[in-house]
Order: sequence, then C-alpha cells, then structure tokens
Amino acid sequence: MSTHFSVSIHCLLLLAEGAPERMTSTLIASSINTNPVVVRRIMSRLKQAGLVDSSPGARGFRLSMSSTNINLKMIYEATKDEGPLFAIHTDSNHNCEVGKNIDALLDGLYTVAEEKIQAFFETVTLRDLEQALQQRVEHQSSSV
Repeated sequence: MSTHFSVSIHCLLLLAEGAPERMTSTLIASSINTNPVVVRRIMSRLKQAGLVDSSPGARGFRLSMSSTNINLKMIYEATKDEGPLFAIHTDSNHNCEVGKNIDALLDGLYTVAEEKIQAFFETVTLRDLEQALQQRVEHQSSSV
C-alpha cells in the first residue's frame, strides 16, 4: 500500500478543519511537507470520487459533503493503487513445494483480509478522525 491513503486522510482532515473555506494545494502541501503537485494529484482522485470540490475560477479545494458522510472506505477506494492491498512476490521457485503454492495460499487469505479491512473502514468516518484529532490536540495542550 502506498502513502496515498494516509496523505488523503491528512488532506481531508485539513479541509474539514478549515470548512467551509477553500484551501489551496500549497497550503495543504505545507502541512504534509510535500510538493503541491502531489496534493493536486491526490485531490484529483478525491474529486473524481465526489469527496472534494474545486471549481474553475475559485482557488482551492473544500469538502463536497459533511465529514460525517465520508468514511474511510470511500477514501480508500478513491486512492488505492491498482492491484490488491497485499501484494504477493511474483518470482517464486516453482520447483519448491512452498514456492509452487504460495500464490494460491496467500491469495485467498489476503482477499478475506482486505474485505474485513474495507468493512471496518466503512464504520469509521472522517468526523470520527476529526474528533480523535481534537482529543489528541487537547491532551497535548494540557500536558504542556
């Protein structure tokens, strides 16, 4: 799994925090510590999924719906790379009993695992993460 999922969550949390104002890719990139081009690529995928909005003539991005209506499965689906969540090495020695069978053995296992992860992701909203973030920030402020 690439970092697109975690970076996407980061972007969406920033947009939720700044709502209803728009945020530029430069501002978002400064929080992620990356290039604005990377942010624009990710935001393009999130826009295609209907999670963010951007308009010609209006600079920046904003959430296209309430954070209570966005769940992690939606974000995962929008940002996942081609192929399965868990990749299996492809150059096994087929003269070995393990090498000959590892693909079939792990493929079913990984398929079930990904289904369970996606079912869990469906239960967690962006709003849940906002609240968890707020609690962490408050805890950090009180312990200083």
